[in-house]
Amino acid sequence: MSRDELERELESLRKRIAELEEQRRQLERQLAEARESQAAVVPPTTEEELTHTLTRMFSRFARLLQAEVCVFFVHRPDEDVLVLHPPTIGIDMTSLGAMRVVPREGLVYHVFSQRVPVIINDVRESRYPDVRVIHEAGIRNAIMVPLMWDKRDEEQRIVERKAIGVLVVANKRRQLPFSEEDRRILEILARQSASVIAGAQIYIELRERTEQLERAFESVSAGVILVNNNGKISLVNQTALQAFCGGTNSGVIGKPFTQIVQHDKVRSILMTSLNEKTELTDEVEIYEPEERIYRVETSMVRDEHGNPTGVIALFSDITEIRRLERMKTEFVSTVSHELRTPLTSIKGFIATLLEDREGYFDAETRYEFYQIIDQETDRLRRLIEDLLNLSRIERGVALQPHWQRVDLTKVIDRVLAIQRSYTDKHQLIADIPEPLPPVVADEDKIDGILTNLVNNAIKYSPNGGEIRVRAIREDNTILISVQDQGIGIPKDKLSKIFEKFERIDTKETRAAGGTGIGLYLVKHLVELHEGQIWAESEGPGKGSTFYVRIPIYPRRAKDEGYYFDDVERELHLEP
Repeated sequence: MSRDELERELESLRKRIAELEEQRRQLERQLAEARESQAAVVPPTTEEELTHTLTRMFSRFARLLQAEVCVFFVHRPDEDVLVLHPPTIGIDMTSLGAMRVVPREGLVYHVFSQRVPVIINDVRESRYPDVRVIHEAGIRNAIMVPLMWDKRDEEQRIVERKAIGVLVVANKRRQLPFSEEDRRILEILARQSASVIAGAQIYIELRERTEQLERAFESVSAGVILVNNNGKISLVNQTALQAFCGGTNSGVIGKPFTQIVQHDKVRSILMTSLNEKTELTDEVEIYEPEERIYRVETSMVRDEHGNPTGVIALFSDITEIRRLERMKTEFVSTVSHELRTPLTSIKGFIATLLEDREGYFDAETRYEFYQIIDQETDRLRRLIEDLLNLSRIERGVALQPHWQRVDLTKVIDRVLAIQRSYTDKHQLIADIPEPLPPVVADEDKIDGILTNLVNNAIKYSPNGGEIRVRAIREDNTILISVQDQGIGIPKDKLSKIFEKFERIDTKETRAAGGTGIGLYLVKHLVELHEGQIWAESEGPGKGSTFYVRIPIYPRRAKDEGYYFDDVERELHLEP
């Protein structure tokens, strides 16, 4: 090689070295700007601050790389998916709607899972479905790098490194391609910004969890009050506010519970538990906005070292439990009385007959005694059957119907004839305007329904009067009504009288007796026939009417195999 050629080669090398040195200085300036940008970032504390921080940071990234677009995807570990997260720089987020959740077969997911950066200078050549989406959104070329977060210990040593998402810049200005230097710069920027983005991800997850907890906390039916060691409220839900704090719902956090909690006993429980650092269990009653009973349980809240930091009180509504307990106690007492009454009559009349060795009573009187014994025995049998049926229902054992053709007119006449023997103050009338078709039903259970309703009408009409049993056909059903002129039913009790152990507590009803399970059983028997039952009354002292509607041919009977030829025609059913 000649001297001139050697000098020209050296000059060329000097120029190349100068260019590389200029590129190094430029890269150092860019990195310095990136570090300044990173140093200027204040950890976001609100969603608005988070969006502003990320917007400023991603705009700087796009400017440093002379790109038009910058977006990032966050990994959701619980679902193992990458989700496009705002803000997006230089592109409308709606245009990337199909990429809101990145499929696992996508290139973005590949960059995340394999932790390798990718440069695509012509997105049209890519076979990945997510790249086709960004091409349709107007992306020409792009760099994708994994967002790697380094968790460090107190001595700044890396103890964990994990991928938290993917950072993407796209559309190099002036139609230029992205270079390897651009990739290296973006990787450095990604490492510099990963802590902020990781913080953003943690913030997002915490915010979502907080919102979920708040929704769950407010949806809990039990009341909750958390009081710290200073006696100030740290947490309270709407149930507790309504029950014990007068319904106020603003500005209570951080205030002394003695100023907020208006219920004296609740204040005393919280004070005792807080001062004595002990757990308590008690019951409290409130009367506004409605009468309720709550079971209160307090527990100490402790920090990671086991030191108490406050007291949490849980208020469980046990109003219905106490009501049922009270009703069951009354039920046992009532049943004991109801069983004792017919037994006393039976014992009394049998003892009277046994003592009559001289033939003092004539045949007619003896027959009357036998009738009374027979009626009381039937009464005792019905009560025992009711108790057995109640036990079956409580155990979840179905009352299996015995399907057969039933003549309702005959059943009504028989029930009224039997019930007439129990009263001489009432007129029992069968009102059947037109002949009724036969129905498919369980005759014994239909008899039980009508017996219970008519017996109730007699029992709760202490002054006598007319009791009318009316039955008419309506389409493919029979509507039966039992109307009395008795004590009536308060309107607020009409929907409750079919509940277990429910009885209207008045002087008249207490005198009439009853167990409170008759209508509950009747409702089950009616529903067994796929029917409906309801009651109507104008109010106390104005009588009441019970309605029962049953189908002529229940679908259940057909499903359970009760067939006979031309059943629809024979029962005159409409198609």
